[in-house]
Amino acid sequence: PFWSVRADGAKLDYSTPETQASPLHLEGSRALQDGLLVVQGGEGKDAFKLTLQRAECSDGMSDLKHPFTAEFVLGKDTFKGCARDPSVPVEAP
Repeated sequence: PFWSVRADGAKLDYSTPETQASPLHLEGSRALQDGLLVVQGGEGKDAFKLTLQRAECSDGMSDLKHPFTAEFVLGKDTFKGCARDPSVPVEAP
């Protein structure tokens, strides 16, 4: 828990509570693959891949419903969670 990825096209900003003031900036390629939005780049230990799928998701802490599931792989670490378009307000269930 407590990780965040902000996507702007093929650019990503990854942060945790410890790195919020200075997120990790990543740039790769963006594509739609079999109905999934995928942003990926880097190689080896620096490889990353963000995958978004349209499927309702609850973050488990706030019980807010989000329209996407997310998986973010950074090197050997994999993070799973929920995602939304930040320009659309989140509504409580």
